[in-house]
Amino acid sequence: MIRRGQASSAIHANMTPMIDVIFLLIVFFVAVSQIVDRDAVPLDLPAFEESAASEIGIEDKVIVNLISNQEGQVSQIHVRGHDVAIEDIETLHRIVTTGINGGAKEIHIRAERTAAYQYVYEVFESIQLLEGAKHVQLVIKDDAG
Repeated sequence: MIRRGQASSAIHANMTPMIDVIFLLIVFFVAVSQIVDRDAVPLDLPAFEESAASEIGIEDKVIVNLISNQEGQVSQIHVRGHDVAIEDIETLHRIVTTGINGGAKEIHIRAERTAAYQYVYEVFESIQLLEGAKHVQLVIKDDAG
């Protein structure tokens, strides 16, 4: 007698749970990548060889971005999703104070390397005078890593 069909001795794995896990990982990484980059505005930061600044931690912080034009004049400040004019320091103070009251421990000031330092200094000094602003830092670019 001749056998017409072959007996199946191969193991068949159910791929559905693996596909579900991969899909969940993709969704997780897409969501996390958007949360991390929410406060970062692309700026060309200045670089220093020997700085005393600490590395950016994971704790809550208020990030103040000074956006300048080609002449080095800062015309706009981007902080916590709000665009504030450089002349409107009171609104900037309200947004930063709200962040401090919300549990932020640090305030990071970011400015492009083409920005005139007078604007950075004015914003730095005005924020440093706010009640609760204990850790105000200038963010620089680290070319070592």
